[in-house]
Amino acid sequence: MTGYIGEYGCKVDAKGRLLLPADMRKQLSPEDAESFVISRGVDDCLSLYTMSEWARVMEKLRTLNRFKVKDRKFARMFQKGATKVGLDSNGRILLPKTLVGWAGIQKDIVMVANVDLWEIWDKKRYDALLSEDWSEFEDLAAEVMGDENGE
Repeated sequence: MTGYIGEYGCKVDAKGRLLLPADMRKQLSPEDAESFVISRGVDDCLSLYTMSEWARVMEKLRTLNRFKVKDRKFARMFQKGATKVGLDSNGRILLPKTLVGWAGIQKDIVMVANVDLWEIWDKKRYDALLSEDWSEFEDLAAEVMGDENGE
């Protein structure tokens, strides 16, 4: 997998279902196009993982030391509310109500590719995040992606 790309404006229907954009679904491998895991994101969003990516994340969690408080706490918090979801015949997933409430998702959302997962944001929260973070982007890009000399 080379990573996902795209940002899609979507709507959640009255029953809490989200139609995955066709362009997003085209980026999925056939074995990853039917089932997903949705969980709390690190920020105020939801993370949508393919089953193969979730397996990779779980392998990393298995390397944590369960006798260390920090490791146990992280694993517990990371997995809290994680739910397996599948596509219905119309290409929709049902968003778990507890996760929707946690992320403050209303009707209008934005699905954003983040390398190997999809973030699901309430549109107002996402717009606010971008307006805050964008002013820092130049310095952040240099720090994260620049070489050792800051170039």
